[in-house]
Amino acid sequence: MRLLTFLFGLVVVSLPVAAQQSSDNVTANSDHYIADNLIVYLHSGPGRNYRILGSIEAGVPVTVLQSDADKGFTQISDTDEREGWVETQYLIDTISRRAQLPQLSQRLADSEQQLNRIQSRNSTLAQELAQVKQQNAQLEASLNESQQSVASLEAQISDQDTQERYRMFSYGGIVAGAGVLLGIIITFIPKRRRRNDSWM
Repeated sequence: MRLLTFLFGLVVVSLPVAAQQSSDNVTANSDHYIADNLIVYLHSGPGRNYRILGSIEAGVPVTVLQSDADKGFTQISDTDEREGWVETQYLIDTISRRAQLPQLSQRLADSEQQLNRIQSRNSTLAQELAQVKQQNAQLEASLNESQQSVASLEAQISDQDTQERYRMFSYGGIVAGAGVLLGIIITFIPKRRRRNDSWM
């Protein structure tokens, strides 16, 4: 029980300190926001004893008109063009989470759309890559067939050259053999004697 009382007292003491830190930079004509998780009453003067003009929800942007540091109140103008005084400790000079939420939601939606476009583009590129790979495989198969055809034709040409050379050598051998045989035959043919046409 003492621990809970101590923690509660610590929170109560720290609130004015945090509020003082957030309100140190309050200057006229500067943009501020009502602190989150609060509903602040708008007074007609710089004090709680002044008439309440209405309330301002947390996260609403306001414009500082003037500040009374002694009383801890600041005169502001809200988005509905109302003017009044609020406690300075409830003003912050950074955009509130409530005001950030629509911007963050829009950024998230834009990021999701961009991600969808990227994923769609990636899917299209993947399909195109698959088609290119298929065409490449077909071209490689055609190239292999062409190389095999060229190799077969080269082998046939080589065989024909070999056969032609063999045929030429054969014909040359036959011609040479026939020439030699003819020379031998000619040497064995008896020569005719010349007639002696002179009168005895």
